[in-house]
Amino acid sequence: MLVLQRSRARIFSVVFGSLVLSPYVGVSNEEFDRLLERQHGVKLRSSYPWKTNIITTCFWIGDDRTQYSPQGNFKSAWDTSWRKNYGGDDFPHHRIAYHPASFLPGLNPFYVALPYNDVAHPEKRHLIPWFDPTKPPKSAFTSLLRGRWVAILYRGRFAFGTWEDVGPFRSDHAEYVFGNERPQTPTGAGLDVSPAIRDYLGLTGRDVTHWRFIEENEVPAGPWLEYRKIAAVTRIIREKKRNNTQGFPSGATHTSAVTNSSTTAPSYLSSR
Repeated sequence: MLVLQRSRARIFSVVFGSLVLSPYVGVSNEEFDRLLERQHGVKLRSSYPWKTNIITTCFWIGDDRTQYSPQGNFKSAWDTSWRKNYGGDDFPHHRIAYHPASFLPGLNPFYVALPYNDVAHPEKRHLIPWFDPTKPPKSAFTSLLRGRWVAILYRGRFAFGTWEDVGPFRSDHAEYVFGNERPQTPTGAGLDVSPAIRDYLGLTGRDVTHWRFIEENEVPAGPWLEYRKIAAVTRIIREKKRNNTQGFPSGATHTSAVTNSSTTAPSYLSSR
């Protein structure tokens, strides 16, 4: 049975089976942007289009091998030590706030994957909006995509994360990521999000969201920025320990060291 519901900003949700499809009837890219601006108090100057009604699934660093990802998520498309640099498995259960319960990550836990890899398919780089042919990558292994910010909308709530891996399923679909094509994968999914984004938005693991690229200077305050600061401090702590140099006092934990690094620790470090 189909159920039609009305919500804010002329947003309609059609509930069918386990998916909630949210076509935005009569809503333009500009209206999407204004909704984001009203909620987060930011002014968007970039004009990237919104990708609407995208099936979205959850993945994580350290995810086990599957028939579609035989190597598992121990390495990313652009980081051969992704799991090591993160600090372990970003297990989607047993979490504190937006990070694994057993450790503070050395990388931002708010990350996504999209199905295009410019290192593997450089012939499609001309489709990247920020590609400048007069400024080619430093090497054939340098990505123009890694670390780009993405805004994600689900049921009127926004989250933000950086592009850190490639998927779901494909690595060549630049025509969807930057163009007008729809996702073409075995499940129809066109966006993978981390457990932190899943939890912030209240996703179930297979949902329909809407997303667009956003410039770093447009990203509003939130846990996605606080965790990036925490990750930087965590990496310094680990490096000091590896080098056996003088650093934080003996017996200091990651949490205490991070807390001491700023005047006010984010409340979601201990609870949500």
